[in-house]
Amino acid sequence: MNSTSAAQTGMTTSVATSGHILLVDDEPAYQRLGASFLRQLGYRVSVAGDVDEALQAFADDPPHVVLLDLAMPPSMDPEAGLSLIPRFASAVVVVLSGHGDRDTALRAVELGVWDFLVKPIDPEMLRMVVMRAMHKARLDAELRTLRAAKSGGDPDAMGLVGQTPAMQQLRAMVRRVGGTSVNLMVLGPTGTGKELVARALHQCSARRDGPFAIVHCGALSAELLESELFGHLKGSFTGAHRDQQGLVEIAHGGTLFLDEVGEMPALMQVKLLRFLQEGTFMPVGGRQEKKSDVRVVAATHRDLDAMVREGSFREDLFYRLKGMVLRTPALAERSADVPLLAARFLQGVAPSARFSADALQWLQAREWPGNVRQLKAVVESAGELVLPEHPCVEADLLGFASGESTQLPETPQDAAQGSAPKNTALGSMDAALLELETRMIREAMAQSGGNQSEAARVLGISRVGLIKKLTRLGLR
Repeated sequence: MNSTSAAQTGMTTSVATSGHILLVDDEPAYQRLGASFLRQLGYRVSVAGDVDEALQAFADDPPHVVLLDLAMPPSMDPEAGLSLIPRFASAVVVVLSGHGDRDTALRAVELGVWDFLVKPIDPEMLRMVVMRAMHKARLDAELRTLRAAKSGGDPDAMGLVGQTPAMQQLRAMVRRVGGTSVNLMVLGPTGTGKELVARALHQCSARRDGPFAIVHCGALSAELLESELFGHLKGSFTGAHRDQQGLVEIAHGGTLFLDEVGEMPALMQVKLLRFLQEGTFMPVGGRQEKKSDVRVVAATHRDLDAMVREGSFREDLFYRLKGMVLRTPALAERSADVPLLAARFLQGVAPSARFSADALQWLQAREWPGNVRQLKAVVESAGELVLPEHPCVEADLLGFASGESTQLPETPQDAAQGSAPKNTALGSMDAALLELETRMIREAMAQSGGNQSEAARVLGISRVGLIKKLTRLGLR
């Protein structure tokens, strides 16, 4: 393609179109001319020059169509480009190759490529192929939406609540990638709803009628986690009184959610990698391999990139799990959604109650280090106190939750600085929060058998933070 012909084609076409294209090519001149040509046609274009840039660009802003050159640096071997094709499963992939190798073309098609063009490419041919590819991408998106609606798999109705741009983008991502077959990684702070995202992805997939199984990787030792995942045979270890299926086998045909995969012990990382590569596993104490077909959605609040660099998380496993990445925003990034979330949580325990404008303002101004999980716990605790059958209803707190006029500090700093509230509603709320915090910590410590690290994980706080709270509340 040359600049003159590209410009002429752009001038003569009257196609008013839209869509996002990712152009992956290591040649700067081709990047520049190709991107310019496609933008003249009305498309939004992102550009990447190697494998890492392509994966990052795809994760940050998934395109509808990928134009992929197979020869990628540093090796310039077509295998580099071929390895990317399965990672782009949610897009329509068109290969742009400088080699007309028949075997390479057949392998590309087997991996899911929609079309294959050999350089140099005629601009008019490229225009037609891209237009058809974009049309297919739209049809695929409509089909996924129809399937999701038919099965009730609408992210809006599955707990992914919010009208901020961050949540709208997250729901759009769930719709787009839910119907693909690639493994997915959900990243975000603790308490932001990563499990809800995983369930929404399952409901938006072709596996929606299959099982959805959850493994909490940080809550179990390597030995127990292996048994939980792959099952065990009777007598394989002390306490194994019968054969037990693992969740990998139970989830066959469905989705396996690996929660807090960043906490997975090194030994289990090796065994999980083998399962992801081969689709086979060995129960503890077994001698015969079994097969299972599951889609894996992994989640963590840890920085896996840093863990890979440190050597505490296997790089090959990281890339097996990271087919595509979704990010759940912290509540601080979408504080405008707090009133909507608070109203929904309150309705779950006290359908006839509602928050006053002052109360919502107070909730919205608070810091929520525990994110949505913390907000939910606080609101549901307040809701329990306004139920008619509750024996200890206080008038001020009832006014706070029922919508009567209450004046609360506009910011958390006001309360921290000791400014006097205009009535006693704040005192009642603080007492309720203290009572709730104490109860939650007691329950978490009991649930974890006194293990502070596990209790902190359940509560969504650091171990150091838990120790401080235990000391402050006299619970150590």
